[in-house]
Order: sequence, then structure tokens, then C-alpha cells
Amino acid sequence: MKALNFGKFGLIIFLTLLMTIQTVSSLGVTQPIPIDLKLLRGDAARFYFEIQATMDSKQYCTYSVTGLDPLVISFDKKEVVVNAGDIKNIYGTVSVPIDAPIKTYDGTLIVSCKPHVELEASGSVIQQTMGVKFVIDVIEKLEERVVREIPEKEKPKVSPLSLILLIIVLILSIVGFYLTRKKERK
Repeated sequence: MKALNFGKFGLIIFLTLLMTIQTVSSLGVTQPIPIDLKLLRGDAARFYFEIQATMDSKQYCTYSVTGLDPLVISFDKKEVVVNAGDIKNIYGTVSVPIDAPIKTYDGTLIVSCKPHVELEASGSVIQQTMGVKFVIDVIEKLEERVVREIPEKEKPKVSPLSLILLIIVLILSIVGFYLTRKKERK
């Protein structure tokens, strides 16, 4: 009787695990590149980021940026399809209005992806959303690069003692060479 109860308990645990286990899938998003974007008022710059899908099906991804007001962010495409195992580069432009305050803007790049699923009946899909830091510095003026001339290496000074030792070693090697040649001739 106890074996029968243990079997039912095991079956219940097994069925519960089957119902709760989900397929593990992941999404990779890089920080916008260039990472240290510095712009003047009225400037615009291009940037990109990468989306990597490691799932078994293609992903439909949308993206947006929050927290960078009054900066204007525009993307080349509003959404992208990332095939399973692929990496897609997403390009955009950030524009700084003339009247934007000079400061560091800390924003978030939000990427949401959902798998492509074909169903004949009803179903559900897990949508993954990821936020990545996006920092832009609006500066007063471009910092001038400090160009320093590289100093030429000074010639090492030869001390008199090392010069004398070098001459002695040279004389001894010549004498040694001469003596070995003389012995070979005999």
C-alpha cells in the first residue's frame, strides 16, 4: 500500500515538473556603440547596437530609448527580425537641440523581442524585454587634444670603467683567437 502511495506521489511530482518547466531562451543586447558619445549643442551622431537571438525560432524585436529628453533619437528601422542564432546591428541617430542643457544624459535603451510562432488555435508567447544603459554627454566645447612631443631617448652615457672593461675583453678575445689558430697550424 505504501509503494502505491509513493508511486502516485512521484507521478504527481513528475507531472508538476513537466507543466512548470519552460524552454530556456535568451536574448543578448549590447550597449550603444560608441559608448562614450560626446556631442555639442546642434550636433548629431550615428550609433548602433547589436541584438543576438539564441532561441530556436526567429525573433521580432522592437526598441526605444527613454530618459534622454530633450535629445532626439531616431532609428533607421522601427523593428527588426533576428533569425535564430543570428546577430543584427541596429543603427540610429542621436540629435542634440541647440537649446539642450549641457549635462550628462543617462537613458535606457529598451529592446523587446517575441518569438515567431505559428498556431492553428489559441496560444501564448513569452516576450522578453531588456534595458541597457545609454549615456550621452552634451558638452560646451570639444576638448582639444594635448599633443606632446615624444622626447628622443638620450644616448646612454658610457662610463670609463665599462669602456676599459670592453677594451680588455676585446684584447683577450683577439689573443685567444690568435693562440688557437697558432696551435692548429702546428
